[in-house]
Order: sequence, then structure tokens, then C-alpha cells
Amino acid sequence: MTQEIEGACPRYLMHTMDNCPWCVKAKALLEYYGASYKTKHERCEEWDTYPAIYKVNGESLELIGGFNELATYSFQHGL
Repeated sequence: MTQEIEGACPRYLMHTMDNCPWCVKAKALLEYYGASYKTKHERCEEWDTYPAIYKVNGESLELIGGFNELATYSFQHGL
């Protein structure tokens, strides 16, 4: 069951690419916590690797980082 949503406002935005094991792990972590997210298959200028994960705060985006940063964020703040 995926929590990726279309049209509604997701809690997280993830820049991803095909065949990326860290992207798969990040999606699984978001789904484990039941967090809504949207993926974009495009390069992120603020982060050098995939995935690049943002928290959506209304109209603004807060860069969390990659999978390791998302895991740390989830322990510190919850998802």
C-alpha cells in the first residue's frame, strides 16, 4: 500500500530516480509511518544524491536530506 498521493498536499516531497535502493528504503520508511508523500523524477539542485527529501510546510519546503537524514529526522521528530 503506497502513501504516494496525487492532487492533495503531501507532507513530504522526494526527488527520486528509477532503480535507486536508497529511494526504495526512503519510501518504505515514509509508508511505515503512514506519511503522505509525492515523488518527482528530476534532479535536485540542493542535494547531490538520491533521494532528496523535503518536508512540505504549507507553501515552503524544508530540506531534510537523503535516506539517512530522513531516518534520523524520524527518530527525532516523528513523521
